[in-house]
Amino acid sequence: MKMVNTSSGRQPEKEGNKSAALVPAVEQAARILLYFTRNESGTANLTEICQALGIYKSRGHAILKTLAAYGLIERNEATKRYSLGPTLITLSHHLLRHLDIREKALPYLEALAAETRGTALLGIIAGDYLIVAAKKDVNSHLGITIAFGHRFRLTAGAHGKAIVAFLPEEERARILKRKKLYFHGSPERLDRHRLNEEIAICLEKGYALDMGDLQPGIHAAASPVFGGNGQIVGALIAVGTFPEEEARAIGEKTRSAAMALSRAMGAPITIGGTSA
Repeated sequence: MKMVNTSSGRQPEKEGNKSAALVPAVEQAARILLYFTRNESGTANLTEICQALGIYKSRGHAILKTLAAYGLIERNEATKRYSLGPTLITLSHHLLRHLDIREKALPYLEALAAETRGTALLGIIAGDYLIVAAKKDVNSHLGITIAFGHRFRLTAGAHGKAIVAFLPEEERARILKRKKLYFHGSPERLDRHRLNEEIAICLEKGYALDMGDLQPGIHAAASPVFGGNGQIVGALIAVGTFPEEEARAIGEKTRSAAMALSRAMGAPITIGGTSA
């Protein structure tokens, strides 16, 4: 299968050797916001931000102050560290509610939830997180409460294995070099040998499983979702209390639903023997 670069960073258009006309302050503000999506701790002080992005402190301070005025950035007065602000939650919720993929996914989520007798989720990749954009429940009494807009770490559980497995090799290797990975729950529980085997199986089967690693008794199967250009945009996830002997069948149902959704998005992808 031919893979494409799934990096979310978009390079400015070029005119000869110069970037196309950009407003410097706006471009720097965008880079600051994106910086926090790549920062594992989620916080940074002025010096760290400016050194990482090559911005003068006076300019960085002015931009951060402006972003904070609109709630796009927060500053902890005690630690003098910055983090992303609550306005971004409002913006992300608005975006998720209007994403074309969300509307396309609903019938597949309904069918998957019914077939697996549990909860079906659509997660959209946003930086180092997977954000729940849509969900369908069959057995709500099971107590699986995953809200719309909930954020999962990108390297956690079944969805993390399913997404990372199908990234281009260079990007996959970059992610797997991180010190903190959450595929098996807390980072100290990570078994890299086991993870490599799980990724290999996922590449063959088209889906990944999590059998209680993230939460005891709660199991999940996940498969990647691709956009029209072949880029991974998210994952479909089936969550429930299904027994281990049913895991493979549920994984295959999840893969089929994810590939059907990918096909609806125009993706020319084949994984796990299922053509999109």
